[in-house]
Order: sequence, then C-alpha cells, then structure tokens
Amino acid sequence: MPPPSAPLPIVFCFAGQGSQYFQMAADLLAEEPVFRHWMQLGDAIVTQRHGLSVLAETYREDRRASTPFDRLEASHPAIFLVQYALAKLLQHHRLRPDFLLGVSLGEFTAQTVAGMTSFETALCAVADQPALFRRTCPEGGMVAVLGPPGLHAASPLLATRSEVAGINAVGHFILSALAEDLPAIEAELRALDVPAMRLPVPYAFHSRFIDAAEPACRAAFATERRQSSFWPVWSCCTGGVTGPETPDLSWRIVRETMNVRQVFLTLEAQGGAIYVDLSPSGTLSALFRQSLDKLSPSRLLPLLSPFGGNVDRVRSVVAELTRTRAAIGGTAPFPC
Repeated sequence: MPPPSAPLPIVFCFAGQGSQYFQMAADLLAEEPVFRHWMQLGDAIVTQRHGLSVLAETYREDRRASTPFDRLEASHPAIFLVQYALAKLLQHHRLRPDFLLGVSLGEFTAQTVAGMTSFETALCAVADQPALFRRTCPEGGMVAVLGPPGLHAASPLLATRSEVAGINAVGHFILSALAEDLPAIEAELRALDVPAMRLPVPYAFHSRFIDAAEPACRAAFATERRQSSFWPVWSCCTGGVTGPETPDLSWRIVRETMNVRQVFLTLEAQGGAIYVDLSPSGTLSALFRQSLDKLSPSRLLPLLSPFGGNVDRVRSVVAELTRTRAAIGGTAPFPC
C-alpha cells in the first residue's frame, strides 16, 4: 500500500452490453457542446456506413429508459459513443486518467480514449460487429445472476446449458446461453430462489455459443493496427494491461470470460484508486462496491444514471477532481 499522502490514481472505467438504455445521457447531449459534438460526429460516421442513425434510435420519443434497448445495430455503437463522448468531455475540462479499465465492449472504448486506435476505426469496427454476429451466430442471451458463481457448477442444468460469461463480484455473475435455453435457465434460478435478470443482449457473448463467429471476426480484425497507448489499459477479459502486442485482442474481448472482480482486486492490491465510472448506468461502481474493502482509500464516482441529473453530477465530479489534482500540484499535459 502507498503511504497515506500518496495521491490515488484516477481510473476511467468503461462498461459493455447490458449497461444501455434509451435516452441515456440525453441531458448531456442537450446541454454539453463537447459531448454533443462527439455524439453527432459518430452518428454521421455510422449513418454513412450503415444507413442507421444512432442518435435517432437512442433518443426516440416513443421509448423510455425502462424499454429494453436490444437492437444490437444501434446499441453497440451507442454504448461506445456515449462513453467516448463523456471521456472527451472530461478531457475538455483537463482531467486525464492515470490508466483506463474496460469491460467487454467497453474495452474498445478504453483503447480508443487511450490512443491505441483512432475514433473512426474503432467506431466502424464496433458498428460492423452486429451484422457479423447476425450472419454467423444462433440467437442467444445473457442473464445477470445475484448469487455466487459456484451456483453454475452446482446445477446440472446450468452447467450443461449455459456458460459463465463474467464474474463481477462474490455475489454477482453473468450467464450466457442459447435463446431456446433461456426460459429453462431462468426457471432453474427461480427454483433455487436466486434473483436474476435477463440483459437486453441478443447473443451469448463470452461463451462457446458465439464460436461460429470466430473465423469472420478474425478476418475482420486481421487488418487492425494499434499504436502505443497514452495510458495503460486494463482488460477484464485478459486480466491485465493490454497493448499493441497483445495477441488476438479483439476476438478475446468478445469471447473470453469477463473477470471484473479479479481485475478490481488486483488494482486494489496495488493501493486503490479513484474509479470514475463512465458506464451509462453506473454499473461498474455498483459492482466494485461489492468487492471494496471497508478500509480501502478508494473512491467510486459514477457519472451517469437512468434517472437523470447527469449534468450536475458530471460538473460536480469535474470540480472535485480538479480540486484534488490542484492540491497535489496539478496534472501533466495530455492529448485532447
């Protein structure tokens, strides 16, 4: 552990599928020009490439935050854009991370913010993925389970008809399964008296059920070129820091188990951090809190919520972190 006077590093944290909802960050889009600029720029790129307006889909007037946002062609780039635009807003206020943490789709955002890939290249790759999965994979889904991950192996039905896609905390994990098996899996969890919720995701990511997409994914990723990053990028799929030399990174992000708890505990063992949660729904802060030791010096700062108030929350966090950095001698220059 560092001495008490040592400043905690700032970590920008990015989430993936399951964190999205209609109208996410609508108040930032209306009131923050920097956020709006990146959202509109990304929307123009996706519209030109696929004929689909991410903004029109995400902010439909006939959709509420509680309506499942499960159209992958829209939700995939929307999750990327909201988090990237929010990171650029923080950078506009001269806040930079000491490192970044990504979960699943959020890893593509983290890499882009860190400068490993360009904005347009990463966004196009994310926007192209839905068609690839529709072409190659059977329909499936993911279920968030409020219970210990050991439940999966203890239940013959769960063990044979699903896979553990992610371990988020001692009492929280994710299952992936084929669509035809989801009702039986949910019935089994009810019989075990274990709370669970199906995520608005149409495929069984991070499991063997998407292996049919591997050849097409590898072909699509074959031309990717990454640069050295400005800041270290932690991956919840590889379990460590990633870089241009990390083999098969894009496929591993999609396919391998998300070890959120393991990565969080590793960072905590290094002395803790200020975790700035850029996920659309504050998902990562809620998960981290379950594993946070009561004596840890770490702080969890969610920025967005489905219930609004995002403009004031972002401004408050910016002011707080600016004061913190000023008190320890300011911050180093960073790319905008």
